[in-house]
Amino acid sequence: MKKLHLFIGLMMALTIVSCYNDMAVGDQGAIYESTKLQGDITRYGLACDGCSDSVIVFLPSEGGDPVKYNIVRAMNRQKVFGDIEIGDELAVIVNPNDKNEAIMVFNLEQMKGTWTFQVVPKLKPSNIKTEEQILASMSDSLKKALFLPREYGFTLKSYNQASPVGYIMKANSLADESPVEYPKVTIYTGWRIYNGWLYIFKDTLDEEGKRIPNHLVGHDDGIMVHLSADSMAAKFGKKIMKYHRKKNAIEANREAQEAEKKASQKDTLKL
Repeated sequence: MKKLHLFIGLMMALTIVSCYNDMAVGDQGAIYESTKLQGDITRYGLACDGCSDSVIVFLPSEGGDPVKYNIVRAMNRQKVFGDIEIGDELAVIVNPNDKNEAIMVFNLEQMKGTWTFQVVPKLKPSNIKTEEQILASMSDSLKKALFLPREYGFTLKSYNQASPVGYIMKANSLADESPVEYPKVTIYTGWRIYNGWLYIFKDTLDEEGKRIPNHLVGHDDGIMVHLSADSMAAKFGKKIMKYHRKKNAIEANREAQEAEKKASQKDTLKL
């Protein structure tokens, strides 16, 4: 009998260890729960030992025993986003008509990181020259320097935090005289999954630096299309945005930043 009790205790310990990597992960799950938006039915928790292509074993962050969800239909419909490993933070949408089936699964751990897409500048409108005339007056080397692609996007962080990617430090005022201009960088400050949608929240301060009430903070909301270790796609409105993973926000625009430094050392932007 003692051996049986010892075996049961050992199995319980292994289950707990397989679901809890450390206390920080559990704390973060609690934060996801406590900061849910009104009406959000998303369940947050950890992937436990036993996950496969047909089921996930899920430890809810609100407490309780691990739950097993059938994900066969979700897999067939490509609604399981990310490669699930033991200990990963998950967001799960449960079938309202079947408590044992998850209809959408998001690997929050894999979603974290810096995600970018390329943008190129456009010529500024001119009152004296057409676009063709401006381009014809430029050398190939100048075009190459001016139309350098940049990486825009966002970094999704722990605890629902986010930051923008795309800013380039200006060494002087020559950029104001440049014949080209880049799109405005969207300032992101937070993110979360809301009933199967990816919400990326914008700046919480207005142009005067005043705090915007929480219910008025803008956000871009997209339907997830794809997620892997190095790529992500989401549909915002009618457009599918495709992102690739970068090491970090600094590395994302290192080439553009170096080009900006070179441009500041010579008056090549003046026409």
